Amino acid sequence: MNQRREPRLQIDQSVWITIFGEPDIRLPARIKNVSARGIGLELQGPVAIGTALKFELEDSLLLGEIIYCREDEDSFYVGVELEQALYGLTDLAAALRAFSDSPSGPQQPDPVKEGRYQNQQEPHQ
Repeated sequence: MNQRREPRLQIDQSVWITIFGEPDIRLPARIKNVSARGIGLELQGPVAIGTALKFELEDSLLLGEIIYCREDEDSFYVGVELEQALYGLTDLAAALRAFSDSPSGPQQPDPVKEGRYQNQQEPHQ
């Protein structure tokens, strides 16, 4: 009997993950299944339980924690609990660019360009 809270979708997609540590390690992985709360990964080596990692997928960034790691024939099967997800990063980047290109708030004149200091005397030498 399946006791999962969320249904799992079986997929087979290559992805790069980043294991956070000193230093961070970027590794190839294969997503085997996904649900609303987690991802099942296939890796070539073991990873410690409790390790934080990120996935960068097309237009998304996912952050999670490894909750189990077991040997599976010639690889390791890793269960990741998803903790944070950002979607629509392309739209977010465009909005940030538009925001940074447009003036915001009251504009303060530049005192040097305005010539406010033209009438001040030069310091004596």
